[in-house]
Amino acid sequence: MKLVIAVIKPFKLEEVREALTAIGVAGMTASEAKGFGRQKGHTEIYRGAEYAINMLPKVRLEIATSDALAPQVVETIRSTASTDTIGDGKIFVLDLPEVVRIRTGESGELAL
Repeated sequence: MKLVIAVIKPFKLEEVREALTAIGVAGMTASEAKGFGRQKGHTEIYRGAEYAINMLPKVRLEIATSDALAPQVVETIRSTASTDTIGDGKIFVLDLPEVVRIRTGESGELAL
């Protein structure tokens, strides 16, 4: 099993969710995040004063998936979340040694 973690632009969340649902992803966790990478933030002007925004708003997605579906999940996120501009985000894929469904006690891929 794999844990796919994706950090994407917030306005892409719904589009990515719909695309993942279409390929058979049964669930995911989404949380608000702030961060920066090569983009290094930007400056804005508010009421005539310029200020720097160093941490940009992002959405962090976590998807537990089977080994077989993981490459398709990664490609779906990459193609759907891309705007071809800096700051599109990152995708991390980690091995997931164990999953347990709390309600039933099922474990492994049955718990996904």
